[in-house]
Amino acid sequence: MHRLLPALILAAACSAPPETADAPADPAEPLPPILAQNAFLYYSDLAEAEAFYRDTLGLPLASDFGFAKIFQVAESAYLTLVDEAEGMHSADEPKTVAFALITDRLADWQARLDDAGANFRSRFDAEGADPEAPHHGFTVFDPGGYILEFERFLPHAENVDLMPILDTTEPLGGNEAAAGPGMGFEAMIVWLYYPDIPEMLDWYQTTFGFPESLDQGWVKGLRTSYAGFIGLVDSTRGMHSFTEDKAVTVSFFVEDVTPWHEHLERAEGYRSRTGITSESDRVTVFVGYDPGNYFLEFDTFVEAPGNEELRAQLAAVRIAE
Repeated sequence: MHRLLPALILAAACSAPPETADAPADPAEPLPPILAQNAFLYYSDLAEAEAFYRDTLGLPLASDFGFAKIFQVAESAYLTLVDEAEGMHSADEPKTVAFALITDRLADWQARLDDAGANFRSRFDAEGADPEAPHHGFTVFDPGGYILEFERFLPHAENVDLMPILDTTEPLGGNEAAAGPGMGFEAMIVWLYYPDIPEMLDWYQTTFGFPESLDQGWVKGLRTSYAGFIGLVDSTRGMHSFTEDKAVTVSFFVEDVTPWHEHLERAEGYRSRTGITSESDRVTVFVGYDPGNYFLEFDTFVEAPGNEELRAQLAAVRIAE
């Protein structure tokens, strides 16, 4: 396989990005729906990370590029683990991102992770949990140091738009989930950290049209796919401070990257990193930056050997309205 996989943009990504066009994006422009939310994570020991997500979390492997492993987290949410030697980021860059894995089985997950010897950052106290709180949860570090937040949202004023969505999602795998019956995740939130939340909220809603689904005041959640979300977090209050560099690429799986590329090239605040590239005969992709310097990537997985399972999953996802 040619190692310049477009979903990772290796040597091609080293070229200097062109200046952003001044023309505003056209909100009436028809765009293909986002099928799934994804994030690329970068590791010095890919085998160790793969074993954790496959065996400890029980996530199904959707596609294997050798140096990149795409795991399905929820119906339309994925995490891709990348060998840092062949990715766009180094594993030593700040991990200015966190991931909420939505589940009602907090106690069961905490016990499973305890048995696996996971590195806990915080714990869930079922007896001491406030029943009036908007959410309960605990956090662990994955083998590369990324924070995973196992979270259950509760009926609360902050969650009035989120709860009806979660009422329609189901644990991935149902009773056949590898971690145990009902232990699959219902949704995933990618937490991103910015110094100016109103600015970023306006940018994502204006540029992408994402609806706001969660409002914690200093945290705004936007729905990107049926069971995928990004969360914009005030970096002065969240788990991470703002950093210019971050060891993550935020990615969206779509049916056709071309309309999205044309749209974003005209969008104020977007900076291009690459044009549309096709590599390895499996993925068509382009990469840019949001105003907070997070890498944004759009991916279309073409009909090709190795893409069968992932394409079948994407064909079956529900589209967020």
